[in-house]
Amino acid sequence: MGVPGTARRWAVAASCAPLAAFLVYAWGAIHLYTPDVRETCDLEHGGWDPAHGQVTYFPLSRRCNAYQDLVPAYVNPTVVVLLVAAALFACLAVAARRNPRSRRFPEEQ
Repeated sequence: MGVPGTARRWAVAASCAPLAAFLVYAWGAIHLYTPDVRETCDLEHGGWDPAHGQVTYFPLSRRCNAYQDLVPAYVNPTVVVLLVAAALFACLAVAARRNPRSRRFPEEQ
């Protein structure tokens, strides 16, 4: 017996969400590395303050100064939302698989 359509859809969504989270995280990580941090911060982000220049990987951040970050602001919330969605989709796939009504295939209804 195969997996019912509803459970299959949730399982596919649960497997795609971590991939999307990884891609968004990689996009943010690309912004961490620049040939000259001081020049990039001075030209694009309003100045460089060495007191704020450390790199953190979770959450992704590399600050130019107290107010500007090289990593776009949407990256960290998007990664968290996608990982939570993956867990939710996995739970929904398990629930749909266990639900006796969803075990019937469309041709049996």
